[in-house]
Order: sequence, then structure tokens, then C-alpha cells
Amino acid sequence: MENKIIDAARSVFIERGYAETSMSEIATRAGINRPALHYYFRTKDKMFQAVFGSIVSSVVPKVFEALAHKEMSIAQRVGSIIDAYYALFLENPRLPMFMLREFNRDSDLLINTLRELNVFDTACRAFASVQEEMNEGKLNKVSMQFVFYNFYSLLAIPFLTKDVATKIFQRDDSAFCAMLSEWKQNIIMQMKNLLEVK
Repeated sequence: MENKIIDAARSVFIERGYAETSMSEIATRAGINRPALHYYFRTKDKMFQAVFGSIVSSVVPKVFEALAHKEMSIAQRVGSIIDAYYALFLENPRLPMFMLREFNRDSDLLINTLRELNVFDTACRAFASVQEEMNEGKLNKVSMQFVFYNFYSLLAIPFLTKDVATKIFQRDDSAFCAMLSEWKQNIIMQMKNLLEVK
């Protein structure tokens, strides 16, 4: 039942955002009454943390695992990370907009949730590993903030602009998926240009 509630809450939060989502709506979507919902999750914040936690735990380990494979080229690692995100975003196309909205709404809640999930510790180890490669001259020395901005802006923009781009370029969903395959190669090229030692 808890997983069923989290799935229902995820769909409502992604569609409407935290502020516009009510516990009653989540209960209705899950097919239960509010007292039953409160038995599992006492507050909307706890519900949100569970939803955000389920999203993060579905992709973050794959991202950090790919980063840690130093024997792989930067192109291979970036490609693996893109594949993990594409799988998540294609299943939940509104997720990037939801994340963007929530990062701006209450960053403290998201940061605290990431801390509770021990994502910060894992992220610090992964970033330290990349930084070590930079210090050893295996990768270009680039601010990790710049790496973050470059990668996530390239990754998210097709999903954030899908509706308008579909209308402008008159594409359907199959054309969108084909474009994503090409866009993946563009992201890899951009990240190689940023990080690969010439």
C-alpha cells in the first residue's frame, strides 16, 4: 500500500507541483481515504520526501556508479549517465519541470531530503573522484559547478521545451525519441570538449 501511495503521490506532485497538491487528491488517486493516507504519511512534507526519495534513489546510484568507473572514457561515462536519466525522463516526461519548479520553491526541503538519503556523501565522493582525475591531469581542470551546469542544462532542455518544440518543428513522439538519440551524442561531444585533455 505504501508503494501504491507513493506512486499516486508522484503522479500528482509531478503534474501539479507541491504547492498545488493536496493530501485529499493523493488519497483519491491512491484509492484510499484521508485517514488511511495519514496512517502512512502524516504530513505533505513527509509524503513529498518519500516521493523525491523514490525518484532520487532510482537514478542517482547509476549516475555515481558511472562516474566512479575511471577505466571508462569520459564519453562512455557521460553516455551511461544520459541513458539513466533518459530512461527516467521518458517514463516521467514532466519530471524535469517538476524538479526545476521544486528546486526554486523550497531548496531546503530538497537539500534535507538528499542529506537523509545520504546522497550528499555519495555525491562528495563522486565529485572528489572526478576532481582527483583533474588534479592528475587525466581530465581538464574545470569548476564542478560548470560541469554541473553544462551537463544538466543540456540534459534537461529537450524535456523542458518538448511541447513548444514539438509544435515549432512539427514532430511527434517517435521523432522526439529519434532526436534524443542525436542529442545524446551532442551532450557527449560537449562534455568531452569540456573535460577531455587534448
